[in-house]
Amino acid sequence: MRMRLLPILAAAAILPIGGAALRAQEAQTPPKEPAPFMIVPPAQQPAAPRPPEPPRVAVPAPAIPASFAFKPLLPAARVTLEGESDTRSWAFYLTQDEASADLNLDIAFQNALVVMPEASRLTVRINGERIMEAPIASSDRLKRTSTAIRKGLLRPGQNTIRFEAVQRHRTDCTITSTYELWTRIDGAGTRLSFRNPATQQSRLRSIDDLPAVGADESGQTTIHIVAPGATRAIAAGSILAVAQGVALRGRYSQAAVRVSERLPERIRPGVLTVLLGTSKELRDLIGALPPEAGAGSFLGFVANPKLGPAALLVTGETWPDLEAIIARLLTGPVSRPTNINRKTMDTASWHVPDAPFISGKQALRFSELGVPTQESSGRRMRVRAVVAMPGDFYANAYGEATLYLDGAYSEEVLPGSGHIEIFVNGNVAATVPLNASNGGLFQQTPITVPLRHFRPGINEIWFEAVMPTRSDLACGPGATLPGKNRFALFDTTALAFPDFAKIGVSPNLAAVAGTGFPYSIASQVALVVGRQDLPNLGAAATLLARLAQRADRPLPIDILGSAATVGNRPALIVGAAGQLPAGLLPRVGIADNVRNTWPQRADAVVVVPESEGAAVFEAVINRFQGRQTTPEDSGGIAPTTEGVRDRWRGSLGGPLARYFISFDQWLQRTFDLSFAQLRTPSRAPSLYEPAEGAELIAAQATDPDTRQVWTAFVVRQEDALERAADRLVTPGNWAGMAGKVTAFRNGQDNHVISADSTSFVMTRPFSLANMRLVFANWMSSNIGIYALALLAACIGLGIGTFLMLGRLGRRS
Repeated sequence: MRMRLLPILAAAAILPIGGAALRAQEAQTPPKEPAPFMIVPPAQQPAAPRPPEPPRVAVPAPAIPASFAFKPLLPAARVTLEGESDTRSWAFYLTQDEASADLNLDIAFQNALVVMPEASRLTVRINGERIMEAPIASSDRLKRTSTAIRKGLLRPGQNTIRFEAVQRHRTDCTITSTYELWTRIDGAGTRLSFRNPATQQSRLRSIDDLPAVGADESGQTTIHIVAPGATRAIAAGSILAVAQGVALRGRYSQAAVRVSERLPERIRPGVLTVLLGTSKELRDLIGALPPEAGAGSFLGFVANPKLGPAALLVTGETWPDLEAIIARLLTGPVSRPTNINRKTMDTASWHVPDAPFISGKQALRFSELGVPTQESSGRRMRVRAVVAMPGDFYANAYGEATLYLDGAYSEEVLPGSGHIEIFVNGNVAATVPLNASNGGLFQQTPITVPLRHFRPGINEIWFEAVMPTRSDLACGPGATLPGKNRFALFDTTALAFPDFAKIGVSPNLAAVAGTGFPYSIASQVALVVGRQDLPNLGAAATLLARLAQRADRPLPIDILGSAATVGNRPALIVGAAGQLPAGLLPRVGIADNVRNTWPQRADAVVVVPESEGAAVFEAVINRFQGRQTTPEDSGGIAPTTEGVRDRWRGSLGGPLARYFISFDQWLQRTFDLSFAQLRTPSRAPSLYEPAEGAELIAAQATDPDTRQVWTAFVVRQEDALERAADRLVTPGNWAGMAGKVTAFRNGQDNHVISADSTSFVMTRPFSLANMRLVFANWMSSNIGIYALALLAACIGLGIGTFLMLGRLGRRS
């Protein structure tokens, strides 16, 4: 398999404004755009001299600007707008100083070659006001444009930005051609830039300003916790609490935590420095403390020329004092009780509005989901909405939601060719043909959507209308230009959910990724790390910050030195494979020999000469198709016709096997059943060994003694621990966790292994109505047992009827 170089994002153009701070900031190279899961070794940090005696400063004052010259805006390295029309909107946050500053909006984008620039437009709105509109005409390179933002439009706190793209194909009128249309917004060049950065002073004044830290060009927010006593056991609890509290209060969807004992040498946008330690330790580190932090415990922002625009200072006379002020001012205000359901799930950093939290029977209008009334003249219209399900959502085989559609389509749409499709999490959930020859009007028309496509946590729902016309078949000159509207969608369209079963299932990594379940409802969580050092603390803090964001509450963590002391509580395990003690991995379903064999195994992808490209290609195809390499494949004698026929006959198992295959296919087409569904749940335990190329494993199992859930995040190499955690918490990788084991492979997609058997975790008081739904879903998932139970019931009914008729004297 050939290695590919990661593309380097183009550096943003330097604005013609002076100031040393601006030139220093612009000279920095934007980060490389990562592969779907690419683990790179961490950069070596130069050793900094320790302070010989207080109150001298340990590290010389680094060249850190008092304020940044720009503020990145995108939630990821790039945002793609696809199809003939697409929109994306999210929130960004500003301090009072930033909102009142003179700001420009810089946009950098590139589009597909087939986009017609004369009829395609990119529009940007901030807080509902149109800021910029430009033709989409930059297929060969990034197009950069800048516009001034009027004073008074931006406000302190939350602001919204919305990108709207209308795109038309140059020549093609088919439905397929609409998938070739795209415009990519570049994260390195899309930002707010200060027109006078040398005089700009941007301060974080209170904890409520934490969201204004924002993210870097890749959408990541780095929380750099500087704790002089970080390696001591007494400091670990405070470090993890601060990481969770800051991530929650800052509403960071992708937070990476770094823990160190020295001051950072460079601060960039999207980085928050947290100084954590006792008063004596911090005086030894930075010299004299600010007057407001001189007496007693203190938690707040301080201005320091060595720490950038602002730093969060958390200090006290002793570590118990630190724990108390962290709980009172940082984590306490966001500690949601476990018995209270939330109304929404925070998605503002990448989607506005927030996702409604569905906890039972509920109906939501499209207007509540952020989908307005709209008309489309294109061949394919698509809109998106998001909803959230609880962690104990259990309806993977039973139940249906209903979309009550309000809309209309014109008489020009070809009957039988047009259709409406509903996608849930990328899966086709429903299809409705448009058969009327003179158009149609939908008034609360029901469309059933099976609940099996939903999962705990965030769910993306796409509504798509495909509307070909006769003019598309002819495709004459100008046929791709906007014309008469073909479809109208009204915001009175509603999505109704029924009551569904609510019970936890283990193992189920999708529930952990979706809502942090079952840790989100635990009164205490045990944490076992591979080693009590800075990389392990940083990786654990990164994962806990992500779990807290999904759970909408900080998790009460108890750090343990050994798994033997976990007791009757759910456990989290974080570390490199070689660091974990013997006997721990089998408790989460991973073979114990992985500790020794996995770190030493040579799985690296080798770059081969061009002449060997065909051999590498064949090896990859053989591995994915499950074929064994034969002498003929290696250049020997070519197989004969009879040899190929015999191999296929053996693989198919003869006429009887082919008959069962045909019958199984008929069952699937007619009744949506298969022989695979008739199998009873397996109870045979199987220990996982990582496949080739795996760099990180997420695994979950139920402890047989305590019936508590254990989840492990195991990295292959120690030096990649923090980087692996950073890559895991990216939205794409995090949402891909499912089953009992999810292995993330270098440069490839994640590999999910479903659970052989599952156990239930009671999350709510016993209810006959809920247990009926649980039983119905379980029976639907285990059709074989359902069929046997139905057969036994029929036999029992027959025997009972026979005996009853015998007692009544009516025997034949």
